[in-house]
Amino acid sequence: MDDAPRALIALENTDVDVDGTPVLRGIDWRLLPGEHWGIVGENGSGKSTFLALVAGTRWPAPDRGRRRYDFGSGPERDAIEARRRITLVGPELQDLYTRREWNFAAIDVVLTGVKRTDVPRLVATPSERARASSLLAECGAAHLEARPFLELSRGEQRRVLIARALAFDPVVLLLDEPLAGLDADARRAVGDAIRRAASRAQVVVAAHSLGDLPDIVTHVARIEAGRIAEQGPLAPTAESLRSPSARAARRPWAAGALPGAEKPLIEIRRADVWLGDRRVLRGIDWQLRAGEHWLVQGQNGSGKSTFLRLLHGQLRPALGGSIDWPALGSPRSLRELRREIAWVSPELQASYRYRTTVRDAVASGLDQSIGLVRGLTADERARVDALLEELDLVPLAGRLQTELSYGQFRRVLLARALVRRPRVLLLDEPWEGLDDTRIELVAARLDAYAAEGTQIVCASHVDVDTERYTHRLVLERGAIASAGPVSPRADAAAGLRGS
Repeated sequence: MDDAPRALIALENTDVDVDGTPVLRGIDWRLLPGEHWGIVGENGSGKSTFLALVAGTRWPAPDRGRRRYDFGSGPERDAIEARRRITLVGPELQDLYTRREWNFAAIDVVLTGVKRTDVPRLVATPSERARASSLLAECGAAHLEARPFLELSRGEQRRVLIARALAFDPVVLLLDEPLAGLDADARRAVGDAIRRAASRAQVVVAAHSLGDLPDIVTHVARIEAGRIAEQGPLAPTAESLRSPSARAARRPWAAGALPGAEKPLIEIRRADVWLGDRRVLRGIDWQLRAGEHWLVQGQNGSGKSTFLRLLHGQLRPALGGSIDWPALGSPRSLRELRREIAWVSPELQASYRYRTTVRDAVASGLDQSIGLVRGLTADERARVDALLEELDLVPLAGRLQTELSYGQFRRVLLARALVRRPRVLLLDEPWEGLDDTRIELVAARLDAYAAEGTQIVCASHVDVDTERYTHRLVLERGAIASAGPVSPRADAAAGLRGS
């Protein structure tokens, strides 16, 4: 008699194609009772497709491998029961709320998990509301209960969606990059929530490296180019599974003098910014002058993304405040402004869902459009080709952007932003979704563009090349807590690095 535990999920020599493109090959993997897995790999390696295959939302290629589930009632090859027992949270779900403008209160988002619906449709009972509130509290998000979802920071939204996932009472909880883009406090809060979830569900987490996995993980599989390169119990000395993280120190960015250098490129005075009935930024006085590169920091919900949207002209100050772009000619329309200022953010990535090739998506930056709206000149085609090569996108040039991994598409949007050689580049959590190799690649390209005169304003929690910025702005609850030139020694003394 075989006393070996039965696998809840078993993949046997399984292939997966996405729109005719091979993504996973020869996958052999099992999830046994009591195991919590980390799935690590670089951008485009197939991690998200692997999670979708496990969740039952992506099917094996016909006659090329088997997928079996067993939740206690015997083996099953269809995914009907799996869709009820397995819950997946990832960037695609988060982006769905943005694309469809589902701006429900946070507690109502969690209640859709309680009610097992996409959007709030049914009146919740007091006990259901109490359960939703309890789940938000478990995820460190009790204070967000009444807040509209689309007005939350990226990290706050993720905590709400994890609370929603727990409302399904899953047997298996799948998390795609749950810690990406979170500040230290939020990472701890989400890590605590995952730890509690692991006491009642088995957890499978995809990440770029071991350092981005929660401490409940017992086993790790590394995916390379769509194949499992190695897998097994997580050992403290499993260095072969770790991705490189050491970065060489570099000189700070320095931009040459620009036309109109005596004037600020951007000038903000006494600006309050409201989203709905909530004041997100308050009393902002700030300038961007020639040669400056700013790092914007602050906890999730401090107003960093709203600050960048203000600089980009998407939001305007309330009465009594002002923003102007003097050295950019004080543009009178957003179209004129966008010729000089480019913006890359998770929100742009969520909204850019036009079905287009990578090459055309990059070219669309010439007109700041969603999708290509005209033919290109020979010089413009050469410019697009150069950016595809610079950001290692040539192998993807003919692929549809809908086929890309989250990190691959982030590089496409960066190329799209750079194609016009903007005077100012606004980056909102640019490292989210990128593995260490691509972080190094992108950082090197930003070096080159900064040297050519593009000035960078970057909002980020990730400690990547912080020594390159000339200035730092710290936001707390929508107000400027500190702003000024960066002093590496002062940073170290104040413990700002890695905050």
